[in-house]
Amino acid sequence: MHLRLTLIVLLAATLVPMAAFAGPKSPSGKNFSGENPLGVSRPEFAATQEGMDLIYQRRYPEALEVFEEMGIDFVDSPVGPIGRSLVWQAWMFENYDFKYERAYLGEYSEAAARLKRADKSGDQKAWIYFLTAVHLGIDAMYDIRKERYLPAFDKAWDALEYVKKVEKLEPEFQDIQLALGLYNYWRSAITDQVDALPDFGDHRAEGLAQMRLAKENGLLARGPASLVLVYSYMEAKDWDKAIEEAKWAREQYPDNLLVEMTVGRVYRQSKKYDDALAAFERARIIDPDNDRLWFQIGEVHYKRRKGADDARAAYRKYLDSKPLPVYEAHTWYRLGMLEKRARRYDAAIALFEKSLAAYPKFKRASERIEQVRKQQADAPKPAPARGRTTTKG
Repeated sequence: MHLRLTLIVLLAATLVPMAAFAGPKSPSGKNFSGENPLGVSRPEFAATQEGMDLIYQRRYPEALEVFEEMGIDFVDSPVGPIGRSLVWQAWMFENYDFKYERAYLGEYSEAAARLKRADKSGDQKAWIYFLTAVHLGIDAMYDIRKERYLPAFDKAWDALEYVKKVEKLEPEFQDIQLALGLYNYWRSAITDQVDALPDFGDHRAEGLAQMRLAKENGLLARGPASLVLVYSYMEAKDWDKAIEEAKWAREQYPDNLLVEMTVGRVYRQSKKYDDALAAFERARIIDPDNDRLWFQIGEVHYKRRKGADDARAAYRKYLDSKPLPVYEAHTWYRLGMLEKRARRYDAAIALFEKSLAAYPKFKRASERIEQVRKQQADAPKPAPARGRTTTKG
């Protein structure tokens, strides 16, 4: 189940960033031409390209303003509410919260209504199919974060089917190769690890080639393709290529918080801990108010197995922000693991119990409690202190 959800997350994450839109002007300074093979008007497609750049430059307030203008300039188009829903989701995803949930749900409903009307019109089918895939991908990500896994899986799968429809209608639209490549790579990787799943064959090389095609020739998907390639190389433990891709994304969008966090994660998983800490500290400069970064910093200290006090301090700072229960539980769990390493068994058990209290579904914490109690029972008992003997004279 966990591996299947990995595929859902990655598919949704692929579709989400491909959906950035903006207004008819050029606030990004790139002056995109809007030329495209889908038959979409150049002003509307140029707005899509503008929005991509605004999202990745992390200029969210400006992006919202542009998306509002799109509701006026392109009255019948779904791009305005889809773009605004993406901004709200990106903002919330950075800090792993639901601060703008009401705004997101309003935009989601408006986008759904506009997509329904556009589909009935029968115009620009490939474009509408693409927008529908994006819309479903955004909401699949939202469902995953709400732990509604079955609806998320269904939406992600439907999104993939719409991408395939776009490919049949407009095969020259190279951006869709990103979603198709991600599917080929990650389904291969997952079925290779789980014997119970039907054999899919090894299409990882094909998938990587498709992702690279989207990065090199895509009109909208170059940035997202780079990030998806990063995570694919990480899965393959090809750390040099993962770092190279992450650096490319950083060079393109130096103020993008999610990109910098990705750089930090690559360095951490490749055991380049000093570089990881430097990346997360740079992320704190980008957004000093992002509380989730404290957890990431704690993870670096935890994984390198030294600086336990630094790890504890970072985890505690994250807990001070009052994260959602599932993330609170994971943080208490990490603190418990630090105590377990130090063989302070009673303290470890108390922290694992806090983890369960925050999120009762967190089975790993329950398993650790039993494990630590067994270790505690099996630990050699200290010898009793020997008293001083005296002799009577």
